[in-house]
This record gives sequence, structure tokens and C-alpha cells, in this order.
Amino acid sequence: MILNTLEDYQKLKTAHLSHPLPLFDSVLMAAPDFFEVVYAINPFMKDKEGRLNQVDKAKAHREWNELVSVFSKINLKTKTVNGVSGLPDMVFSANQSFPFWNPQTQRYEIVLSKMRSPQRAQEVPYFKQFWTEQGFVVHELSYKGAFEGNGDAIFSPEHGIVFGGFGSRTDKEVYEELSSRFNLTIARLELCSSDFYHLDTCFSILSKDTVAIQPDAFSGEGLSLIRAFFDRVVEIPYEENKNYFCGNCFSPDGKNVVTQKGSPTFKNQLEQLGFTVWEVDTGEFMKSGGSVFCLKLFYPG
Repeated sequence: MILNTLEDYQKLKTAHLSHPLPLFDSVLMAAPDFFEVVYAINPFMKDKEGRLNQVDKAKAHREWNELVSVFSKINLKTKTVNGVSGLPDMVFSANQSFPFWNPQTQRYEIVLSKMRSPQRAQEVPYFKQFWTEQGFVVHELSYKGAFEGNGDAIFSPEHGIVFGGFGSRTDKEVYEELSSRFNLTIARLELCSSDFYHLDTCFSILSKDTVAIQPDAFSGEGLSLIRAFFDRVVEIPYEENKNYFCGNCFSPDGKNVVTQKGSPTFKNQLEQLGFTVWEVDTGEFMKSGGSVFCLKLFYPG
């Protein structure tokens, strides 16, 4: 079932499952050995003079290792795929695939992405190999357009819903195949800002009842759907999100939130709600338009 409007949600009657699904407990990351900025496919990849950002590779490795360490401290298992020469954005491992609960087979399975940018298309086979070796059923889409995985399609085990962003990176129509082929309920959310090109840049599920969003990024219908699903909506200040990627934060357990440092208002909002905030530095990766959520894929290990 596709949900486009609040009226669609109301027809659904209930957005929650009658029984809980197995929760995710692992993150998949890609080593940053070949990370750099060699092309521009989003507004953050160039400096104020219009030149490609320069990456401090040693600092990027330190930041990546720090993030792995924080994940370990909050009891997440981490697996890593090797980086590949010539694929600098492979490090953003949220984009190449999409884990979801298949109600037809009663297990978690994987859908592979179809990247909008040709520069990133060759990343996907390496993730296909990983998932196959891990024993997951892996699906490829019949749809010929673009679908950028967990960057835009975020499955919530506690809701039994896929929140599906569409706009500059993922096509609206792809969710028709995902819904009909796998019997998924999908809340489609239109992205309306060039600054927030993936759903994971402006929408982060913090708990079953709480979500952090950049409201300017969504259409009116999208905002109505979000507010229908979540009792608490944390609205991120626009400049803090643009400068510090708050909307790309990550909560694995409804208690801890890992986020880029430098956002006092957002951090205070989270702490007032009882979350433990882990601030990290992902500044080198922000030069390519990604932060905490982009650098990992949350999945059932």
C-alpha cells in the first residue's frame, strides 16, 4: 500500500504492527581508503569559490575510526567492506542497498540500489557480493529509474512502514514496485529542497514515537504524514542542519543519538527529551555531503 496523503494514512486505520519485528543490531560500513572529492553531485562538494573540496585523508580515517568506536560503545556490531579505487563515495554505505522485512517470506531481505549518478553506479555490485556472502536474499529492481537505497528508503521495524523519500535522487515511481512486489506499506515523502537531496539528510527516526526533521525539506502532505506517525517531531533549525548535518544523525535504540558536533540547539532539544547524545566529527565526509547516517547501513546482523 502506498501512502501519499494524510487521508491515505487515515484509511489505513493503524500504522503499527500487531506484533513486533526483529530489530536491527548491526551496521555495515565501507573503509575510507579511497575517499576524496573528485566530482560534484550535490551542493556540498564545492567550496565558496566553486572548487572541489579538498579532503584531508588522514583526518578522514581518524573520523571514521572514531565513529566505529562510538558504535561499539553503544553495542552495535560493525562489519566492513573494503573501499575500491576509483569509487570515492563508496564510503557512504547507506546508499547502495535497502534492507527491509519481507512479509511474504517473513525475513529480512535486500533490494539493491540504482544510483542516479553514473559516478556511483559501480559501487552497488560490491554490496551485492557482501549481502550474498552473508546469506541474505538479494533483489534487483525491474524499474529502470533511480533508487538510492537507505539514503531515501528508511524501513522502521517498530512501525512496519517504509518511509520513502523521492525527488532529486530517487524516483517517486520506484515505490510502486517495492510496494506491489513485496507487499510493503510505504509512506512517500516528497523532498523539496536541493540542500536536502536524500531523506536521510532531513529525517531521522529517534524512537518509535520521535523523529527529527528539517520541515523546510518536505511538502505539506509529507509533513502531515510525518506528524501522523510520530507523537514527537523535533524540528531542526535550518542553519544547524545545513552546517552540521543534524538531520543525518542516527539513533539505533531509541536512547542514544550519534550526531555531528557543533549544533547546540539540536543537542539541547535531544537532551531535553532524555536522549544520550554522542557528538562526533565527520567534517571531512561533510565535504562530500554526508555524515553519520550516510556512513553506515543499519541492518539485522
